Amino acid sequence: MDRVFALLDDAGGIDQVARARAFELVLILVVGVEYWLRAVPKWGQLAPAYYWHLAVATVCCLAALHVPWRRAALAVLAVSHLGLVWREFPSAGNHAYLEVFFCGLAAFLRTSDPAEARLFVGAVRWMVVIIFFYSGVQKLVHGFWVDGQYLAFSLDSAGFRPVLRLLLSPAEYARLAAFTGEVGDGSYRVASWPLLLVSNGTWLAEMALAPLLVWGRTRIPAALAGLALLAGIEVGAREVFFGLIFVNAVLCFLPVRVHRRAVPVVALLLLALTLSRLGVLPEATFY
Repeated sequence: MDRVFALLDDAGGIDQVARARAFELVLILVVGVEYWLRAVPKWGQLAPAYYWHLAVATVCCLAALHVPWRRAALAVLAVSHLGLVWREFPSAGNHAYLEVFFCGLAAFLRTSDPAEARLFVGAVRWMVVIIFFYSGVQKLVHGFWVDGQYLAFSLDSAGFRPVLRLLLSPAEYARLAAFTGEVGDGSYRVASWPLLLVSNGTWLAEMALAPLLVWGRTRIPAALAGLALLAGIEVGAREVFFGLIFVNAVLCFLPVRVHRRAVPVVALLLLALTLSRLGVLPEATFY
């Protein structure tokens, strides 16, 4: 296992304690705010169990900001979050599983210790490599990205529609926009080459990023390309919390100073989303 983790080590054996600390801070902020922003629009309509999970998450995220309590707080948060995922299965977001894993990993390892921080960062990096590669494989195996069907079907989404419209000919956009998603609609196969290029380029890029992130010489360019890919996806998907969780993991491949500077940026973004949800700032669509 040491050889496996060594494949993703930084040159010169850079101390990973600061990087692990930055990762944990972003994770705590994102998970804590996500609970509240999910609850606010549906307050009073949620299952009673959700309010218990909300209370536990709030206390644990606040406690985790205090270094001596961090591991215990993250352990309780991981268990509580796993319980929520269990209750909401199969409708729980994919990123919720990642949040459980990352919280559990941070609770299991003492990231204040350089050796365990190295193991922590290595585990996070391998998760990124595996997720990118497997995501591309799934898109290829299921086949709905090869002829653009998935993106064509996504025209039903308000977030994807303005982006995808730019990639389709007027005639093909009108044909696809007329579908309602009912059984018998179709065909969703696309002939417009810009959308086909984006559709196939997505799974190809995801699979290619995996080995490029492992190889030290291409690691930083691959991480930047991965961030650009995620940004492109989120323009349409608007899955802000998935995006922030995964961007936090991808940042582990960049110089630690970049990751540390990302912490206040994420905090300001979460504040803006909170103010938007509360009606102080203009309404924004995000999930």
